[in-house]
Amino acid sequence: MAGVYGEIDSRTGFHRVLREATDIARRSLAQRPDNEVMRRIERQLDAMKRWTDAGREPTAGERRDVDVGLIAARELSDATGEMGDLARKLFALNNYFEDWPTDAEAATASDDDFFDAD
Repeated sequence: MAGVYGEIDSRTGFHRVLREATDIARRSLAQRPDNEVMRRIERQLDAMKRWTDAGREPTAGERRDVDVGLIAARELSDATGEMGDLARKLFALNNYFEDWPTDAEAATASDDDFFDAD
């Protein structure tokens, strides 16, 4: 899958990518517990999980509060390897979470949808 939601094409996909990103962030923090950027990413990923557990739909305010995509753009834009993978996941998670599309919308989303929304 490509496009504005990257590899996410459903709520199930969202939760999978959220788990994967959280795992990467926690591994990074285990190596460098003083990394404030990674700590902020982990806190936001944890909030996203809490706000979507058990089928809960995040509120508009909660969806606006997440900025992991911006953090990734600022702090991980040149990253490679696992951190590059984390950056791609954060971009996709941020876009998906902000829009909170239905599975049908997510499955058919493309970059054109994002640019047409402006």
